[in-house]
Amino acid sequence: MCGLAGVIVQQKNRTETELAKVAGSFKEMLIEADTRGGHATGFAIIDKHGDYTILKKNKDAYKFLEDDLVDNAIDSITNEITCLMGHTRYATLGSPSINKNNHPIRAGKTIGTHNGSIHNHRELFKKFEMERYAQVDSEAIFRLYETAQDARDFSENRLPLVRGRVAIVWSDLEFPDYVYIVKANNPLEMVYIPELDVIAYGSTNAIINAGNWGVCEPISIKANTMMRINTKTLSRRTKPITITQPIKNKSSFYNKDLGIYQKTVSNFVPRYSWKDKQRELFKKYLANDGSTIKRVK
Repeated sequence: MCGLAGVIVQQKNRTETELAKVAGSFKEMLIEADTRGGHATGFAIIDKHGDYTILKKNKDAYKFLEDDLVDNAIDSITNEITCLMGHTRYATLGSPSINKNNHPIRAGKTIGTHNGSIHNHRELFKKFEMERYAQVDSEAIFRLYETAQDARDFSENRLPLVRGRVAIVWSDLEFPDYVYIVKANNPLEMVYIPELDVIAYGSTNAIINAGNWGVCEPISIKANTMMRINTKTLSRRTKPITITQPIKNKSSFYNKDLGIYQKTVSNFVPRYSWKDKQRELFKKYLANDGSTIKRVK
C-alpha cells in the first residue's frame, strides 16, 4: 500500500496568505499519508506551462520535509501552479534506495503517482514494446499512457489490460491544463475547498482532513472511474473504465481501508513487510559483549 496526497489548483491569482495555506496543508497531508508507507516520499509541482519540479527521496515524510530544499520548494509555490502531486511509498518491488523507483514517476511527458500493484507489468512492457527504466511495477501504467495515441486509447485499449490494484493521478505536460485521476479498485477520496478554489485528494479521508482546510464539499468518485479535471475552471468530466482484477489467494481477503490483500490467518505478517519488521526487531538487541547483533541477509 502507498499513500496518495495532493492538491489540484484552479488557475487564478491568490494572496501570499492563501498560497501559504495551500502549501502548509499539503505538507500536513503528506505527513498523514506516511501512515500508508514510509519507505520513500516525493512530490511533483506542475504549472500551467508544463514546467515541473520533482523531488523524492528514500525517507519517510517527516524526515523528507526536514530537508530545506524540499521545504523551500513547497513554500515557493506561485499562482502559476496547477497541481501538487504527492506520494508516500510502501515498497513491494524495486528498492527505494534507487530513486527512479520512487514516486512521482516521470515517463516522457507524463508525471504520475500510483497506489496499488500491477501483477502483469512484465507482460505489458513486452506486449507494447515499451522501454523500462526502473524496477517498480507502477512504471508500466505511465509508460502505457505515454506511448498511447491519446487518453481515449489509454483508457479503452490499454488500461483494461492492467491486472492489479489501481488508483492513479497523473498529468500530461503537453496538456498541462488537465489533471487525470483513475479510481479503479483502490481507495481515493476527493473534496472541493471553496475558500481557496482547490481540490484536495488522498487515499483516505484522514489524509485530506489532515490539511485542516476548513469548509469542504465532498466530491463523489465511484470505483472504476476515470476523471479529467480542467484546472482553468475545476470542471470535471468522468467516464467508466475497467481493469483486470488480480488473482486472489483463497486464504486472503481485500482490505478496502488499506487497499491491499491480507491473509485471513490471525496475526499474519505480510511477506513484503517481514524483512522490515525483522530489521527493526534486531536493532533493539545487543550481544552479551555489548556489541550490536549483526543483521543476517
